[in-house]
Amino acid sequence: MKVLALGVLLLSMAASAQTIDEQLLAAQMAYQQGDAQLSQANERLRQAQDAKKQADARLADAQAAAQRSNDELAAAQSVQDAARKAMDQLSTALSDAWKRKDATQ
Repeated sequence: MKVLALGVLLLSMAASAQTIDEQLLAAQMAYQQGDAQLSQANERLRQAQDAKKQADARLADAQAAAQRSNDELAAAQSVQDAARKAMDQLSTALSDAWKRKDATQ
């Protein structure tokens, strides 16, 4: 909004100038100001695009890390389930062995 207001002000100054030279000078000033603001806007856009690319890369890395964590969690759960099942079987075998021993005495 500031850019537009300043440009309008400078253009109105150019239009209200009394001589051709004054009009030319006012138009040149308005052009230079507009060019400087365009350069600033271009730089701001470039910086915003760079920041977006970096944020997208960090997001992709974080998503990949989350997926690896989910995969590891699933693998650990599977190993724990297998170990628990094996312990249940070993516990039953031990209990059965004690029952057989007690039955022979």
